Amino acid sequence: MTLDATKPTDEELVSVLPSYIRANRAAINILEAAGFGDVVTVTDLAIATGLTSLIVGTHLSAAEIEIVKARAVTTNIINQITKGTNGQIKIFVFQNSSVTFVDGVKNTGYLYLNQLPIGSSFSAAIDDVLALVNIGGDGSSEYGYWKEIWRMISVK
Repeated sequence: MTLDATKPTDEELVSVLPSYIRANRAAINILEAAGFGDVVTVTDLAIATGLTSLIVGTHLSAAEIEIVKARAVTTNIINQITKGTNGQIKIFVFQNSSVTFVDGVKNTGYLYLNQLPIGSSFSAAIDDVLALVNIGGDGSSEYGYWKEIWRMISVK
């Protein structure tokens, strides 16, 4: 049996419900084994001193959607995220005020931020949130670029 959102119907006998539960669980297990269970992940990222580029698969996960709790011991300026794949979303929740993201051009994994003036940086404060999506990356040699989806500045 494959997953079917129309079943069971409201008229099904209670005695058949366990068969639907078992069949659906088996289908879900197949999806998880194929790697589709890791769509959203949370990462604690301690950015090393002097690091200017983050790497998907090393510093960040390869999950489709990742919530990154980012902090740095010293001030770090990030200008690039490499090895991302088209459509990946990274949501950065900043744990301190030591991380700055730099606006760049639309290629080679650079960050393409929305804030004016053009070319300005985003200096994060505690509890600020910045969401980015990868445009055009293939996960290996073509990095695409990271377009800002939205940001939320903490006011507390």
